[in-house]
Amino acid sequence: MIRRADLPIESLVVDPMQSREQPWTGDDIDQQLTAAIDADGLYNDLIVRPLDDVEMGVTTDTTDTVDDGHDESPSEDQYAIVAGSRRYYAAMEAGHETLPCKILHADDLDAAWTSLLENTDRRELSEQEIAQQLNLIYELIRPKNHDETANSSEQPIDPTLDIEQDCFETDAEALAYMAERYCGRSDESAIKHIREHLQTAALPPVLQSLFKSPEERTASERTTLENFGIDTRVTLGSGEGKSGTSRAVVALHNTLKSDIESDSIDPVDAVLETVGSLRFEAMSELELRDSLREFRRDVSTALDSESPTTQRDLFSETLQRHTEKLQELHEEIEPNRPFKRIDLQGPDTQRHSRWHVKAMRARGADTHTELARELYMERLEALADQRGWE
Repeated sequence: MIRRADLPIESLVVDPMQSREQPWTGDDIDQQLTAAIDADGLYNDLIVRPLDDVEMGVTTDTTDTVDDGHDESPSEDQYAIVAGSRRYYAAMEAGHETLPCKILHADDLDAAWTSLLENTDRRELSEQEIAQQLNLIYELIRPKNHDETANSSEQPIDPTLDIEQDCFETDAEALAYMAERYCGRSDESAIKHIREHLQTAALPPVLQSLFKSPEERTASERTTLENFGIDTRVTLGSGEGKSGTSRAVVALHNTLKSDIESDSIDPVDAVLETVGSLRFEAMSELELRDSLREFRRDVSTALDSESPTTQRDLFSETLQRHTEKLQELHEEIEPNRPFKRIDLQGPDTQRHSRWHVKAMRARGADTHTELARELYMERLEALADQRGWE
């Protein structure tokens, strides 16, 4: 049963199962939230659970969480924040002494799901955070010390499975359970979606940072990305954990790890160098994904046919060729083209993009939306005249 209460700020700590990697950084976006809460208060309750329900440890300090032990004597009046950690920090900054909370009883697994689903419903989590939270859930329920043959796709999958034990007996059952909870179904497509998130979570941390929101990246991550020419103001991925870009990055990293035989190329650095070279400012996610896939196919063929001593040169030459090709393509079209999700190589797309830019200039339209609205209204009026609509 869920009950509602106004709880003192000092009685709240951040739950280790919450899905935000960095709930609070104090940057401009965080300060905007503080100002909004200071002016208008909290519109949405925090979701909390009694500290006694937490199996993984939390500190009683209000600004930290830990993973290596349970508080020996938690107060009965203390609660762990499952969802709403940013609002909690912002409210403290704004000087609030109590916060509206919904109190539920949940074990670690239920708390992890609540945090994930609450935040994804609000579209506030980056693709990297979604992947990490699903990986946390997977680690809680995956088979322990099981025979690898249990991963076979021939294992029976029961979509109605529920957690009654510490973990599932087979990997197939665990993935089916996760797909049912997260996607609302447990068919092969949904299970594949979960697997792809887990693959993203398994990437080296600096590659995962490609899919973080800019404010979530550490100073070290920002420096590394900038060194490879990657714009740190941009987040790769759709923002909903559904993009193909992460799949393309995972596939490229795995290919380079398996194909590179010399020490002259580091697979992680090679992926970052590729993203920095093949991504242009006006490029859509679809274009970047397709460019990464095409490069992966070409570079795999090149590396496979040469000796380890020439792999660095082959990688550089292949990347340079793809970069020049994309550069030529993007120079043909205005960089502020409106059709960002359409293949630029099609002649119709290029023609329509040029017409769109000319129409904007002729009408003095400031945005693509403004122009589209004007053209749409004109078209409706023309149709009404032609067909005698009232």
